[in-house]
Amino acid sequence: MNASNGNGMNRASSAGLIIQALFSNWKIVIVLIGFGLAMDSGNWFVNASLATSKFFFGSWVIFGIQQAIFALFMFQLCFQRDKYIDHIMHFDCNAKVQSNQQSLDAYMKRNRYIFHSFTFINCVVNILLVIAPFIDKLEKCNIRTIDILKFGSVEIGFCCSFALFRFFVETCLYIHTCFMRVEHQIDTLNKSTNGLSIEHIRKVRRLYCFAVETTEKFNSLLWPVISTYFVVCIVKSHWALAAAITKSSFYVALIFIAEFSVFILVAYNMIYINHLSTRIYQSVYSLSYKTDSLFAKKEVHLFLTRIERGDVGFTFLDLFVITPTCVTSLVTIFLTLALAGPTLIT
Repeated sequence: MNASNGNGMNRASSAGLIIQALFSNWKIVIVLIGFGLAMDSGNWFVNASLATSKFFFGSWVIFGIQQAIFALFMFQLCFQRDKYIDHIMHFDCNAKVQSNQQSLDAYMKRNRYIFHSFTFINCVVNILLVIAPFIDKLEKCNIRTIDILKFGSVEIGFCCSFALFRFFVETCLYIHTCFMRVEHQIDTLNKSTNGLSIEHIRKVRRLYCFAVETTEKFNSLLWPVISTYFVVCIVKSHWALAAAITKSSFYVALIFIAEFSVFILVAYNMIYINHLSTRIYQSVYSLSYKTDSLFAKKEVHLFLTRIERGDVGFTFLDLFVITPTCVTSLVTIFLTLALAGPTLIT
């Protein structure tokens, strides 16, 4: 357990502020992020009450609802610190297998770079839409105290939101590595020249079960973020695209770029869990050619049956699994509605 805790701390040091705070027991950091999101939520509701168009009223109300739910989640996470750490350690403590650590580290590094790239895009949008107008007001000395407070709450909310997104993406990446370690063990068995026994297959099948259990545990913990983001972000992205088609302004186009970039980032990391849990099917099937034992073949069959279910991954309120097919269907509906959006808005 101590070794596992040490590995967890090593991961946390490069996994973002929230995960580092959880492993270091810095509850005050979690609480401050929650207050930052709550303050940002109130700011969006105030802006919505002053909105002069349906687009901005709808967008700001949705922003406010999302930030309020995220704030409640952060306060909840503060009291569920031990549970999160137990979920992180569940696979490592039970699997006890050697992993291709160099390959996993490269995967994590590559995906963190992608996250930082998307964050940079949103920072540029934030500078153009929020910071630049604020600086312009300062230079013209045309600014009130309330403007300074609003600017501060927006920027705090922006930083807290991306701290939460980093936390969510890092959790997804950790689950990815669990299934990648299972895949590595299966590939090792396929490449081995030794005979394949029933114990070998059971060991890998048990490893797969641990990865599935880890996914289910995180799904039960993160369901407020998953459900809220899954619904709210789709609505926001559709609303922004419809407005971009209708208004065709630089301001609205920047909002669409920011919303859609975050949607792509989060949705991809969610659905990739399901993809990793099913893409090993052919590799597992190949194991049946490496043994003549009837019992070993039955173990392979049981393994294949479990994979075929395709029900591994994050869910929306436990109603359905968020899979690549599910997201593809939603995007198709999203584009259809977006074409009709201009008419609905006008």
